[in-house]
Amino acid sequence: MHHLLAGTRTRLTYLCGRRALAKINWPAVYDDLTDAGAPLNYWRWCDLDALSHVVLAIDQETGRHIGVLGLVQRSSPEGSRLLIETALLRPGDGDGPLLRALLAHVLVRIASLEGKPDAIVAAPSNRAALRDLHLALRSTTIHPPADGAVIVFHTAVLARQIGDGRTVLDLRPVSETALLRDLRRLHGVRRERAMDEPSTGKAARTGGAMRRPRKATRTGMIG
Repeated sequence: MHHLLAGTRTRLTYLCGRRALAKINWPAVYDDLTDAGAPLNYWRWCDLDALSHVVLAIDQETGRHIGVLGLVQRSSPEGSRLLIETALLRPGDGDGPLLRALLAHVLVRIASLEGKPDAIVAAPSNRAALRDLHLALRSTTIHPPADGAVIVFHTAVLARQIGDGRTVLDLRPVSETALLRDLRRLHGVRRERAMDEPSTGKAARTGGAMRRPRKATRTGMIG
């Protein structure tokens, strides 16, 4: 199932599960972003096999990828966490609403299907996007705090447990119902109708992932 980002011709596709993720044409994703001007040294190495959730953003008019968000889901005695493993955007969209929309979309899908995670974790390179999302969600806390904000002790403790200087968006204080309401208001996507599907050859390209995918262990999900 695909969704259209409100007020744009950007199609968002959410994927999870090994079977669905193995079908992503990663060379095509990277080619599109490179052709758009994203420098190769902007990307850090990513273990594609480790990804748990992916959202692809495609420009419907051109059929080309304009962004991708990949997250790793981890569980521990302290709760469930989503680690932003890779966030690649077409130049010019990195400081705009697209990355926030990708984060909002994946959170809606995960919370609806599996329940609300306890926290989202980001490396320094994605810290701004996580803070931007935090400002749009009521009752959430973040560490390190935004400039001038007061340090929230229980979020600081969680960030210390995670370590590596990562930014932590703590979702524990907000209810699942309130979180979903704010997220849906934030990006306002709608389901894509069949007539909206692009017919360009670029979008229909096929190909394997960069590395041979592992054997599927559960049914993949696309939404």
